[in-house]
Amino acid sequence: MSRMDRGGVPLMALDRSMQRSASMGLLLGLLLVAVAWFSSARSTPTVGASITGFARSPCTMRSTAVFAEPRKIRQVLEGRVISDKMDKSRTVRVERLVRHPKYHKRMRLSKNYIVHDPLEQTEEGDLVRIGARSPVSKRKTFEVVDVVRKAIK
Repeated sequence: MSRMDRGGVPLMALDRSMQRSASMGLLLGLLLVAVAWFSSARSTPTVGASITGFARSPCTMRSTAVFAEPRKIRQVLEGRVISDKMDKSRTVRVERLVRHPKYHKRMRLSKNYIVHDPLEQTEEGDLVRIGARSPVSKRKTFEVVDVVRKAIK
């Protein structure tokens, strides 16, 4: 007579099923390691890879190109000039509509940007398109790309 477990299943059958699941887990783990190794071995080597195989972060890598192309504008916003009292700078208010998370009413949120305008081509009330650029000063990180609509005087 074989010894029975609480559930009425013979203990020998439980041992075999546990052995099978453990061996399947081991095989699955080995398969994942092999796939990861194979995919990394076939890929092209990364720039700045060290002996450990980790690449340097893109922030620390420097460009070696002599003639670099001008960078594309990453972020473009549209807003209204609310102040033109500074020299070669404008204050632009960008408004956006956001749905309230609880009440689902649309709210108008606005943010003011200090914008570089080297040609001083905009006046108060103009609708302008601004684009991100490298910082000119502490708060000036956008520049006037073009004037969408001139203000009515």
